[in-house]
This record gives sequence, C-alpha cells and structure tokens, in this order.
Amino acid sequence: MELEAFHCPRWEELPQLALYMDQVLLVLSTAFAPLSAGQPPVTASMINNYVKLKLTAPAEKKKYNREHLARFVMICLFKKVLSMQEIAAVLERMLAGQSLPAAYDRFAAELERLLAAPDAPAPQDSPNCVALSIRAVACKLWVEADLAKNNP
Repeated sequence: MELEAFHCPRWEELPQLALYMDQVLLVLSTAFAPLSAGQPPVTASMINNYVKLKLTAPAEKKKYNREHLARFVMICLFKKVLSMQEIAAVLERMLAGQSLPAAYDRFAAELERLLAAPDAPAPQDSPNCVALSIRAVACKLWVEADLAKNNP
C-alpha cells in the first residue's frame, strides 16, 4: 500500500462499544496493517505501560472505550519518533483547549495530509511541537516505506 492512500480512522469510525484488550489489539492491528509490515503495532504489555505512565486512563471493568482507542492510535504513531515523556507533553498540548474527538480528528487529518504531500507547509493553528511531531511521524513512515521498497 502506498502511504499516500493510508487512512487513519476518524473519531466516528472508532468502535463505540467498549472493547476487551484482545479486541483493542485487533482494531489497532487492522488500522495499522498498511504501516506495520506484519509486526503488531502494539501489545497488551505496551497498553498496560501506557496506563502506568498515565498516557491514558485505566480500562473500565477491563474494557477500553473510544477515548482509549484514539489515544492508543496517537501513541502508537508518536512512539515511532518520540519518547514517552515527549508523547505525554505533545498530547497535553494537543488537548489544551479542545476536546479529544476534535484533537484526534485533527491529528488524523494532518497525518494523512503530510503522507500525501510530505513537503506541505505546517498548519498555522497548531502548537509548533504538535505540528512538528506529526510531521516527524510522517517522515519516519516515508523512510520506512522507502527502505522497504529498496530492500525487499
């Protein structure tokens, strides 16, 4: 799959029902299949670590909701280029003054825009660290795709 065609699921496309861990892993694996080269994008232990690091709230009665999924998508992509401390700071800036659904949809749209046109200018209405972090993810994905294409 070409990166230009990658679709990051929007808020309304994420499951509305609360999911158990194995279902969360399946949803994330499906969403990231075009980017993962057969490797799982996240494991149960990774998710447990994100909760321990307070990057997301704990599961409610062993189930994860749409808010968890949105955060997991962003964390999985940001972890390609940022430390966990940096991810926490970027997420905090992303969510300053806007709801998680709005911030998540902006993230998904910006990532897709940069995958379609890597040299596109940064949006003027995002905090600089957020825009640069999303650009770094897009650049990393382009590097991985190029290396995979040239080294079958």
